[in-house]
Amino acid sequence: MTTNILNIQEEAKKIVEKVADIYQYHTREDFIGLIVHGSAVKGGIIPGSSDIDFHLYLKETAFEKQGVLPLEIYLKIHRDLRKIDTKPFSYIQCEALTDKLPKGFVGPVPGAYQIVAGRLPVEEASNEQLKETAMQSLNNLSVVPKYFSNLLDHGKERLTRVVRLLNTQVSPTIYQVLSLVHQDAIEVWQMPKNKAIHYLPDGEMKKFAIQFYECAKRYYPDEISVDDALGMIENGAKFFESVNLWFKRNESKQI
Repeated sequence: MTTNILNIQEEAKKIVEKVADIYQYHTREDFIGLIVHGSAVKGGIIPGSSDIDFHLYLKETAFEKQGVLPLEIYLKIHRDLRKIDTKPFSYIQCEALTDKLPKGFVGPVPGAYQIVAGRLPVEEASNEQLKETAMQSLNNLSVVPKYFSNLLDHGKERLTRVVRLLNTQVSPTIYQVLSLVHQDAIEVWQMPKNKAIHYLPDGEMKKFAIQFYECAKRYYPDEISVDDALGMIENGAKFFESVNLWFKRNESKQI
């Protein structure tokens, strides 16, 4: 099957091509399509921090009753994936889906993803859907996420894990705020995060988001500086707090 890597960032092309070959080979009887989205398409890569995000679409017959693939498939795929050098990316992340999106999911954002192989079997996200999911997510945003409790731990990769989870929450929160601030949410999601961040409303929210990424660029790829890791956590929490205050102030005005 043909693999399309034309519009993917140069640093990601070889990785995406190898990953696509592995997914297609091991799921060939049930394969529908594979897309890549996020910084591998839009840019704004932070070496050692950014991941490569895939959605793998398969026929319903590929899945067990619990919505998971057979263990044998997982093991075979992972044995092949482990041979891939993911640098400058941190890791490969993939969500296996059918042609019917789970409740609460929206399709990929136009212009923010690339079909690597096969076809896209679901509808793309609409402007209205992006605004609606942004409202829901920001309404449930926690200033101190549960995983912060892992800061009571110490040892191999414990702090790194907290920072990793925080990193995957800050970026979508930025886009969710911008989806409500700007009329065209699709255009917002098409931006790389290093550009999108500067479109946040001026004030503490924007300041803490910028400081978060300044700490992130120092922390990655070595993941050595505890001070920079804690700086990310502190600025991330302050960013969430400022988003929370902004959302409550503007919610009644329907933003």
